[in-house]
Amino acid sequence: MLAATAVAVTLAGCVPMRWISADPASLTLLKDSPVNCLLLEEPQWALAPAVRERGLLALAVVRSAEQARRVPARFDALVTEGGRLAGPAGLPVVALAARRDLHLEEKGVAGTTQGVWPGIEVEHSGPKTTEAAPTGSAWIHTNTGFLRYVHAVRSGTFWMANTPPPGTEWDGTRYAVAIADAATVGARWVVSLDDSFRKRLLAGEEKAAADWTKIQQHLRFYENNTAWKSMQPFAELALVQDLQAGAYVTGNLLDMLAVLNTPVRAMQSRELTETKLDGTKVTVAIHPQSYTEDQRSLIEKFALKGGKVVTGEKGFSMPEPADGQFTFTKEDYKQLEKIWPELHLAVQRKNFGVRMFNVSGTLSYLMRNADGSKAVLHLVNYTGYPVESVTAFVQGKYKSAKLLTPEGEPRKLEIYDTPEGTGIEIDQMNTAAAVVLE
Repeated sequence: MLAATAVAVTLAGCVPMRWISADPASLTLLKDSPVNCLLLEEPQWALAPAVRERGLLALAVVRSAEQARRVPARFDALVTEGGRLAGPAGLPVVALAARRDLHLEEKGVAGTTQGVWPGIEVEHSGPKTTEAAPTGSAWIHTNTGFLRYVHAVRSGTFWMANTPPPGTEWDGTRYAVAIADAATVGARWVVSLDDSFRKRLLAGEEKAAADWTKIQQHLRFYENNTAWKSMQPFAELALVQDLQAGAYVTGNLLDMLAVLNTPVRAMQSRELTETKLDGTKVTVAIHPQSYTEDQRSLIEKFALKGGKVVTGEKGFSMPEPADGQFTFTKEDYKQLEKIWPELHLAVQRKNFGVRMFNVSGTLSYLMRNADGSKAVLHLVNYTGYPVESVTAFVQGKYKSAKLLTPEGEPRKLEIYDTPEGTGIEIDQMNTAAAVVLE
């Protein structure tokens, strides 16, 4: 049992990847890579000893009880998909569940296979037009709204184990976006390559090798800065939610606000307290009729003290996705439009932590330490091409700012005072960046 506990601790630091071959020679691709944990399908199980010889963790992927019974003892852990299964005695288990089956209160590593493929999609037939969001902005496919809720509920490691949509070749930039989409909110994406990329990489194709290098750069960037995970999201806007308020659904109000680059904190309904509302200017209480009498009294007290409360109309409820779905449909958004106008009016042109300019197709996420003396502004660009002339007005007076990116050395940024705090200008960024303010 002690050995199992030691491995469980190691799993928390896992940088996971679904491996691409059963050939031991393929492991040379991991030289100097941050990837230290390989998920092996049954045809690859014989690779486990070679994986462990390289100092990496070997994880057996199983999808049935019968398959779990066949797992040899040489593995470090079991990864289950589609249900909770047990393997050899004492072997730690990482359950990659459907979102509706998650138990976020459990300790250890948790994860899900259900996630959107991050990016901005265009139509592939007829005129190419960017898909629009209910907010009127370009719709960004992101898992960050769901992950913000996860981050608010649990402190343990969380894996996004969604795979690239089949039938398409994806370049290194799109994989970098998938990594950053999870990492900015403290999660890890389980690296998974499309079939074409996998074959080209194993064949030594030059472009595939360059894309593989980009993936390593972005993984290393976030692994070299894991201290950011201990910081807390900063926002003067709180969205109180639970499972009935769409917390597990991609495209919920958290995502809609994120597309507008409006800082927002996710808060569990059961954790709604006066202390939790400290420093909040606007509170979104989606289902006030379901709160306890004490919680309703707390919301009323918050409003009497000058706080803005946005609620759904009487009897309003979030749409329920159909079985197996984890995203809202266009019909669902018609229901969300009942609450959106009031919410948009409450947040537009206001600074709830940071105001962003020239960031179409880019999401931001502001984190601070306990006393506010240090802040990190995460930026993820989903467009596939560089963005330029980005401006941020961050609350708080800071003396220095530096720009960190996966590709280059840290760069000092010029800062200036603004009525809202500190102004920052970024001339250009590619896929991911972080501004560290002190």
